[in-house]
Amino acid sequence: MPIGNPDKLFPIFFGVWAVLGLLSAGFFFLNRNASLKRKVWPPFNIFTGLLFIGFIWAMGFPAHVLYIAVPAVALITLLNLRAMQFCGSCGATLMNQNPLSRPAFCSKCGAKLEQ
Repeated sequence: MPIGNPDKLFPIFFGVWAVLGLLSAGFFFLNRNASLKRKVWPPFNIFTGLLFIGFIWAMGFPAHVLYIAVPAVALITLLNLRAMQFCGSCGATLMNQNPLSRPAFCSKCGAKLEQ
């Protein structure tokens, strides 16, 4: 892998991100097993955050970029973990747009959500 050369690494980064996006969208939005999605969501989120930081490092960005990127990615990861809920009744994946409050009921079937 050509460490430090963004021109050669960016197509790999883009391809990996596209595949991750398609596979994760398929898994989290088509799968109806809420308990499995609850188990997979945290490690998947952490893995993608670390992968993103890894690509920033591998592309050879200066250290001061990492000083900003690492806390930003950590914050985004925490917000993503908090924003996503899975309905135990219908298995729907629910993305909450308000990070300050969590919905009490599923927007798809109306069932009470686990808090």
